[in-house]
Amino acid sequence: MVLSEEAEPNEATIVTVLSACASIGTLSLGQWVHSYIDSRHDLVVDENIGNALLNMYVKCGDMQMGFRVFDMIVHKDVISWGTFICGLAMNGYERNTLELFSRMLVEGVEPDNVTFIGVLSACSHAGLLNEGVMFFKAMRDFYGIVPQMRHYGCMVDMYGRAGLFEEAEALLRRMPVEAEGPIWGALLQACKIHRNEKMSEWIRGHLKGKSVGVGTLALLSNMYASSERWDDAKKVRKSMRGTGLKKVAGCSWVELEMSNNRLGSNLCAA
Repeated sequence: MVLSEEAEPNEATIVTVLSACASIGTLSLGQWVHSYIDSRHDLVVDENIGNALLNMYVKCGDMQMGFRVFDMIVHKDVISWGTFICGLAMNGYERNTLELFSRMLVEGVEPDNVTFIGVLSACSHAGLLNEGVMFFKAMRDFYGIVPQMRHYGCMVDMYGRAGLFEEAEALLRRMPVEAEGPIWGALLQACKIHRNEKMSEWIRGHLKGKSVGVGTLALLSNMYASSERWDDAKKVRKSMRGTGLKKVAGCSWVELEMSNNRLGSNLCAA
């Protein structure tokens, strides 16, 4: 970020730079921009800059600064609340996520679809199935929010973690659109944990001939290999080669991809 006395960046430029830092996870540059903001006494830190700072810190995993920036924002809008709720859930602060959601409702801020992604994710990772089902219904029936792919992904992941495969299958069948690869991957991961070969076979049959991500196919192949079903594992690997897919080691989907970030853990449906 090149600065000169003649051309100081305005609010829009600063927000753009912070968004870029968040997208690529460059915490050091984001911290430098934050210091620059503090040095600009003529710059009003409104909710736009505050939200951009908050988004940058939570996506870079600096939750200590995330808490500070969130408290610093005087006029919090739904973006402020939703960003921090999703950031808390994404970084493993499930209890704080639900506490902040309750506080949001008490303060009279109506949640949007992004907020519910964070709430449902927190319920999934904390094993709060009943609460998750309740929030999903409230989102749809009380707030009038039409569930999107990531909401369904959270619910399928939640059912899978709990070993409730019939409920997961029923939800998949009711979805108005075809589930994306990461959702199938999350359910396959649950099948592996709970050793449910019947469900994994159903998933395989459903995905046959369809375009899904390499991670989902690799997981299916590994499941067959762990069960010593070498021929089936070989078929899946062959289909991967036939479509030119190669597994990227150590890479998986993240449930709360607020951008197109990837992390090395936390396989989730997004």
